[in-house]
Amino acid sequence: MSETSTVIQLFRKWRSGDEASGQEMAQRFSDWYYAISTIRIPGTAGRPPMEAACQSFAQGIVTVTRPRALVDWAHDLLERELSAAGYGLDQQIETGSDNPNAMTRNRSPRELLQLVANSVEPAHLQILALAYNPSTPLSVVDRAAEPLGGTPFALLKARYEIKRALRAGHDVPFAVAPDDMDMDRAPISLYEAHRLASGKEMAELEKWLLSDIDLCKDIAEFSAFVHALRGGALAEYAVEPEAPVEAPTPQPVEAATAQPEATGDGLFAKKTDSSATPTVDSVTQPESAPGAPVTPPNEGQSTQTETELVETTPDPVAETPAPQPSPSGQPAAKGSTFRATLITLATVIAMIVLIGMIFVFILRG
Repeated sequence: MSETSTVIQLFRKWRSGDEASGQEMAQRFSDWYYAISTIRIPGTAGRPPMEAACQSFAQGIVTVTRPRALVDWAHDLLERELSAAGYGLDQQIETGSDNPNAMTRNRSPRELLQLVANSVEPAHLQILALAYNPSTPLSVVDRAAEPLGGTPFALLKARYEIKRALRAGHDVPFAVAPDDMDMDRAPISLYEAHRLASGKEMAELEKWLLSDIDLCKDIAEFSAFVHALRGGALAEYAVEPEAPVEAPTPQPVEAATAQPEATGDGLFAKKTDSSATPTVDSVTQPESAPGAPVTPPNEGQSTQTETELVETTPDPVAETPAPQPSPSGQPAAKGSTFRATLITLATVIAMIVLIGMIFVFILRG
């Protein structure tokens, strides 16, 4: 029989009279039931519910007529038995324990994990210890996994590294511990660590396991170590990474209040620091020309207290000096002394001419 045949294909062949396909289909469902029950229930306590589900499957398979209903129907049988034992999807019981079995060669899985820790990368020990600890928030697991490629890929990589170390260093007969990981299997690490979002999501993943029988074997053979990890076998490595420092939120800059400006001949130079809020009192204003009107503040404008005023020193503004008035009240002009001399000379000459004309007039009379 082809190893690539799906359970649906095997079911159809069995319904057509192929007994060999029926036997292979039954074996796949049995392996699937074992993987799920041994992850849900620690030790040997999961065997009775699994055996009861297998018996119900054998008795009821003849009643299933629609191939697409097969997987849902079979999963419901096992879920009914696991729920009756107190380990249903809606119960999520913590199952940390230390149960030797044939895979550990009757040695403590907790002790085996601790013995192999020295040969595993510390970052991988950290991510395993944090992820399988039910009291650690998933956000902390994500921070630890980020430098290793993120969740769940870092967790799957760490899981396979510790499986290879157990097989090589302590003769644990794992059949599935690949060097090159299939990233499509990454969700199983979240499933084992009870990190899936809901019972419904767990049920969908469990149904998906049936499509890859090697993945079922992978989960079943590692189950004793999963329960040991849940029980804190690597708790000393569960060091939480530092939380990232959040940048302070920038505060909004308040708009500057419009200030009244002076009118007249004087120059109103207003220049303040861009980081200060200018006020009327904080700006030095030049004196207005005599009699020039000054625009008053707007009606209803509130008066700020001294503690609210921001003192600023305006930069000096270069001004062109205005010409000063002369003592005579006339504006001084360039060359005014020369013109005054000419006027005086002309006046003297006019007076001389006038005196001469008077003298001539007297002589003629």
